[in-house]
Amino acid sequence: MNAIVPTPRCSITTRPARASDAPFIDGLQKMHTHMVGWMPGKQIEGKIAAGHVLVAEVVGGGLGVVGREHHDGQPTTHNQQPTPVGYCIGQDQYSGRDDVGIIYQLNVQPLRQRHLIGAALIKAMFERAAYGCKLFCCWCAQDIQANWFWESIGFVPLAFRTGSRDKQRTHIFWQRRIRQDDDVTPYWFPALTKSGAIREDRIVLPIPPGTHWRDAKPLVLPGIVVEPEKPLMLPGGALVRPRPEQPNVSTARKIAVIRSQSKHLQGLPPGKAAVITAGGLRYIDRGDFVPEAEPAKPKRVMKPRAKNDPKHVAAARELRDRYLEQVNTRRLLAQGKYDVSRALAGPFASDATPAGAGLRELPLAA
Repeated sequence: MNAIVPTPRCSITTRPARASDAPFIDGLQKMHTHMVGWMPGKQIEGKIAAGHVLVAEVVGGGLGVVGREHHDGQPTTHNQQPTPVGYCIGQDQYSGRDDVGIIYQLNVQPLRQRHLIGAALIKAMFERAAYGCKLFCCWCAQDIQANWFWESIGFVPLAFRTGSRDKQRTHIFWQRRIRQDDDVTPYWFPALTKSGAIREDRIVLPIPPGTHWRDAKPLVLPGIVVEPEKPLMLPGGALVRPRPEQPNVSTARKIAVIRSQSKHLQGLPPGKAAVITAGGLRYIDRGDFVPEAEPAKPKRVMKPRAKNDPKHVAAARELRDRYLEQVNTRRLLAQGKYDVSRALAGPFASDATPAGAGLRELPLAA
């Protein structure tokens, strides 16, 4: 079945973002920070100034009237002023390559999602890319629903990496050929990502053949040493018995803990004197109090950045090259429900194959 050209279910237009759009973009990313991450305000302003941000607007139909329609099926509108409903941040260069672009953030207002606004923004980003750009990629956390969106518009899951040390989420690397009828441009992904929002280097590993992007992936962190847990032993060699569970804490003990945390039992605050009045204990300022000089704050010591073993990096690079050689030789085509390809004048390649749903393998030409 041929893919469908995404037509938004509401009348929208896309345009380059302006400086006045920064509050809207920042507010929307804070709303969905678990999915799109967080980009500082100064960085957003820099992306806007560089022309790397697109905004989708709808005429009328603010958030309060989304989904309400007249009897004739037309959405109600209280005004005809264009209202921003989503944005896309990306550029047509990634990791020093002019033929690969990247999407940093794609964000649509909650009540406007599933209206194909995100697909329209991606298509507009492809159309604006430089002529030499043939691939676009993105990193997406494995545990969010956005992965299904990237799959539906023809992106292919190629690799993965570990996220920050605190969250330790897995990031899936998605990539797509952006030109219409292009089935020859070789896929690519980096063997190592450097710093970025994670602030640490990460080794990138290919998704093993026969596994799905949803399957569990190993955590690969620089400097990590995984050792089997050893049982605790007493000096005589006997095993340490687990401590028995403590009974429920009584109400009296809870009240005693609360009383011990009272400010009246913690001593007088600096510069205050306690007086007894008819209403109880009250604190007043002391006239002879001379505040002590605040101690200088200790300088923040930056922790040394953990580095990957060069042997591991070299092995990841070789694994990447072998994997891509197999993938590009078999000519795997991305097949999505919606076609967001960039149309070029004239035929781009022979043996054009329409997109469908999923990943399939084409037989090699004789």
